[in-house]
Amino acid sequence: MRPWIDCHNHVGRTLNRLPPTGQSTAMALARFAETGVYASLSMPTATGGLMLRGLEDIRDQNRVIARARRDFPEHVPLGLALVEPCLGQIAVDEAEWAMSELGLHGIVSHPPVREACIPFVEMAAGRGGLCNVHMHDALFGDIVRMFPSVTFITHASSHAAEHFAGLDNVWFEVVQYPDARGSLWDFAKLASQVGRERILFGADLPYYDYRLLQQIIEQAPIDDDLKDRIAYRNMLELIRQYNPEWRLPDAPPRAPRVYRSEELWAVDPDKPDRLTVYG
Repeated sequence: MRPWIDCHNHVGRTLNRLPPTGQSTAMALARFAETGVYASLSMPTATGGLMLRGLEDIRDQNRVIARARRDFPEHVPLGLALVEPCLGQIAVDEAEWAMSELGLHGIVSHPPVREACIPFVEMAAGRGGLCNVHMHDALFGDIVRMFPSVTFITHASSHAAEHFAGLDNVWFEVVQYPDARGSLWDFAKLASQVGRERILFGADLPYYDYRLLQQIIEQAPIDDDLKDRIAYRNMLELIRQYNPEWRLPDAPPRAPRVYRSEELWAVDPDKPDRLTVYG
């Protein structure tokens, strides 16, 4: 079985989804152990997590990612710091602190953050950081052109593939669906548009049962070279830009805990691709 490297793993809890979803680092590693995911780019969960203490809550979420990096460096080679623009400049300072003092490699923002992410991207640009701003629209293109030295990861939607293929600092993640829920991936077309060397696999835990996407990739009518590139080889190269000493481990992580199947993979019966676990 080919190895997998995930470019999109959230750790924590998101409260503004029904039902609420979440996972701990241990739960993520247990899922990866079952599915052949050798490593991941990890980041805090989407905006909507509990913020009773403001900046302290953001700092705690970033520390969770830093601890995962420290405790499992083979399997968590990269981590991103959370962006929370509602807190203003102190949130920019916090993200910079997370990069400089916690050793995180860039930033992640989540909808509905729009232009408010620009000061954070500017900070990350000054530190050579990696950015996932969860956008793939015209504004995203404007931001990418503002910061040509920054590497961005974006959803490989039809719009993104059509409009951003010419931007060398964009990598495209295959995650959930290309467009609306239920739309189908055409990996050969995507590779012809953006180049097979810039396509990544994204699990999008704790929201999506990515085992479905793994099956779709494995069964796709594409050559093994492209399957390997999507599954792990391209992400391997991206990781080494930010963590040059890292090497792909010989095996997936060992699960720190034994979970029952329903504790890891319970789904919404009306949307069987959506995880409902509140780890």
